Amino acid sequence: MPREVPEEIIYDCAKCDDYTTHEVLRARIGKTTLEGTFRCTECGNTFSATLRIPRLMKVPVIISDGPVSEKSETELEEGEMIAIGDEFFLEDGRRLRVCAIDLGEGQRKKKALTDKVKTIWAQQFDVLNLKVTVNNNRKSYSRRIEREPDDEFQIGQVLELEDMDCYVHAIKTRDKLVSKGTVEARDVVRIYGKMKEKTVPILEFEEDEEEDIEF
Repeated sequence: MPREVPEEIIYDCAKCDDYTTHEVLRARIGKTTLEGTFRCTECGNTFSATLRIPRLMKVPVIISDGPVSEKSETELEEGEMIAIGDEFFLEDGRRLRVCAIDLGEGQRKKKALTDKVKTIWAQQFDVLNLKVTVNNNRKSYSRRIEREPDDEFQIGQVLELEDMDCYVHAIKTRDKLVSKGTVEARDVVRIYGKMKEKTVPILEFEEDEEEDIEF
């Protein structure tokens, strides 16, 4: 299927000395080139040029959704940089997050150009299952909640669980322990809360392993 002329492109602007968004004023597209007139949306610089179109590559993807894994593939542009933590969508609308990048022959990198990638290992990222530890000054209880990646948690907010409510006291991310402000669900490793009230008898579950946090 032939490509459609895009409304905008990202290009290295000579005046801005940076990659910026350019409006496509008029153009025609070939198999490997885009010939036309373009205007930088940052500085207004207008120019005509013939630009090379990156080749689209099909890259295998192994998707993990809990204990289940499946094989799929995605299309990426040649020369595009991909890194662990990047998010992308499959054609069926599922959102994925890159967990590992396989270059073949046992080589794995944190980031790589798409030309070098043999397989992307990814986690389904539509709904996250987050760990919550609630403390009542005598005992800690482990729970899990489901949230979408864009959802936010704020220190001090009341978090409603099935059998108890708690105030969010701290949030552990991959980089640090957060004690003020907000954190998106996509960055959460564990939420720590102080019990607010018991709404029904508390259920005894086997607790997850965790780092000791002083409340």
